[in-house]
Amino acid sequence: MKDKSKRIMNFRFDRYEDAENKLEKLAAKGLYLEECGSFLWTFRKGTPKKLKYTVTYFSEGSIFNPDITDNQQTYIEYAKAAGWNFVTQFNQMQIFCSEADNPIPFETDEKEKLNNIKKCMKKSFLPSIFVMILVFVLNLIVQFNSFQLNPIDYLSDPIRLLNSSMIAAATIYQVYSLMTYFLWLKRSEKSIAFGGECVKRSNIVYKIVDIIFMFFLFCSLGYLLFYLAFKTSRFALVISIGQVPILMIVFWSSIKYLKKKKATATVNKLISYTVLIIASFAYLALLMAFIMKFGFGISNESNYQTVDWQLSETESYEYRLYSDEIPLTSEDLYGPIDYNYYSYEKEIDKTFFLSKSAYRQDSPPAKDTPPRIEYEILEPQFDFVYRLAKEHLLEIPEWRDNTTFESMDNKIFDTVEAYQRYYENTPTGVYMLFFGDRIITLNMEEPLTTKQISIIKEKLQI
Repeated sequence: MKDKSKRIMNFRFDRYEDAENKLEKLAAKGLYLEECGSFLWTFRKGTPKKLKYTVTYFSEGSIFNPDITDNQQTYIEYAKAAGWNFVTQFNQMQIFCSEADNPIPFETDEKEKLNNIKKCMKKSFLPSIFVMILVFVLNLIVQFNSFQLNPIDYLSDPIRLLNSSMIAAATIYQVYSLMTYFLWLKRSEKSIAFGGECVKRSNIVYKIVDIIFMFFLFCSLGYLLFYLAFKTSRFALVISIGQVPILMIVFWSSIKYLKKKKATATVNKLISYTVLIIASFAYLALLMAFIMKFGFGISNESNYQTVDWQLSETESYEYRLYSDEIPLTSEDLYGPIDYNYYSYEKEIDKTFFLSKSAYRQDSPPAKDTPPRIEYEILEPQFDFVYRLAKEHLLEIPEWRDNTTFESMDNKIFDTVEAYQRYYENTPTGVYMLFFGDRIITLNMEEPLTTKQISIIKEKLQI
């Protein structure tokens, strides 16, 4: 395989000149096209040679066809008579090359050429791009619903934001591709109507947009994989990122096997897509089974020990007891506590929009457990994020009956605004403290005393 080379080719049906120019430059470097696919194209290494390439379209072409059709064979022989040798095909795309300096064009009717491209685009490109846009939009709707449910968690989670930005970028790129195609189609029809030819698509603007999109996509994927590699188990990472390539291997293997068996294009398509759907559900079931058995969340990097906690005579549960350094502890507020099963945990998430530092000191469930505390420090980077966080924190869910927030004297915590939660007109240990540049939420088991407030102000540097 040393004489073979694989390359990623970002190809579009309506930008065939870019592919022709690229293939000619690679031939001049000694790389000759042998096979093309959705993204990866195979090249054979050899002596550099000056070749001319042409990309044409034939609507009968399909990856599911067992062989080249009779009409395709006639088309290939016609091209050969004009001095063009058939190289390979992918779906409706046919690629030919010639060693002649000025080979005779065998597609001389520009109107017919444009009609062929339109037919092929309707058969493959347009349906797939509409489906992708629909899938991306549905994903964005899901992301938006997640944002509405909890804007604080969403805006402080780098993975959620990265995922959303990748989906949004892909959606914009697909819409852009669609618009540029229809614009090219309109301009080409106008040009042909006045006796001209199809408009050339080798535009520097398109190339810049493609480069920016691909750069963003690969950088984002790289960061995502790097982040997950240090936050999850290696096996979990492999089975997660391996889903797409494994399913593609299954799909293409099915197509190739059925082509060898000379199955018709219709049968091949039906069976291959059925295999893909079954494989997708099977892989998902495997992934879910792994998650249920071993867990697959973003792991906390903190040190911890596990204890097997007896919940009842017949039921036990394994709890993690963390030993993080947290700025405010129950011991600070309540004095020395003789208890061996406290868990001290911190989680810090930071993005361009919001920094969230969450701290908790809790224990496994039991009677007469010592006091537990939980608090968060939010540092919004923009005013609109501050307002969103404030609205979310002061919003009382419908299921919390008889619960209200009552404003407090700002002198108590030196705040801009401060609120304490009440349940049935009884004060609780839940506080929302709003400062000029940050927000602190306190979730205590009971209302704070004046001394405890003083300790909190000192420990949290209020």
